[in-house]
Amino acid sequence: MENKKKIAVFGSSRPQPDNERYKEAYSLGHAIASEGWTVVTGGYRGVMEAASRGAKEAGGNTIGITSAFFENKNIKPNDFVDTEIKTPTYAERLLKLTGISDGYVIMRGGSGTLTELFFSWELEKNKSIPSRPLVLFGKQWKRIIDFLAEELADELSFSSYLHLLKYSDDTDEVIALIREGLENI
Repeated sequence: MENKKKIAVFGSSRPQPDNERYKEAYSLGHAIASEGWTVVTGGYRGVMEAASRGAKEAGGNTIGITSAFFENKNIKPNDFVDTEIKTPTYAERLLKLTGISDGYVIMRGGSGTLTELFFSWELEKNKSIPSRPLVLFGKQWKRIIDFLAEELADELSFSSYLHLLKYSDDTDEVIALIREGLENI
């Protein structure tokens, strides 16, 4: 497992198995594992569980980065995590998630997902980490980023780094974008 590429999947903890976003994350996790890559998530419910479940059911490996922050709220890792890496704080969890992953897929989510997106993007922009593919999954992301780019047009650093983001709402295309990004590293 150590030599396999690790792809982080970020997204909401809310979707349940009958939800379309859960099904998309499941398919994505399955596709990532089918490429021979390891799925990395925050280790809990929703998109994290779905991606991990898809990976496991495809015969792949999963890593869940958990935090004492959630343990203290009696939130347990999902049943599809092979390797759990515990972190003491939420901030350290974010650092570990971004640090061990070779690529990122950002699915729909709330403020935690936005934090993961902007943190990953900032690390990439500042070259604080080696170049990694950063794919935003879903039609909403292009609209959100375009809105921010227009509103922050006077912020040169923002618009100068839009090229680091790739967009798709199709699992096969997401995989192709990750593969292309990994090849260009």
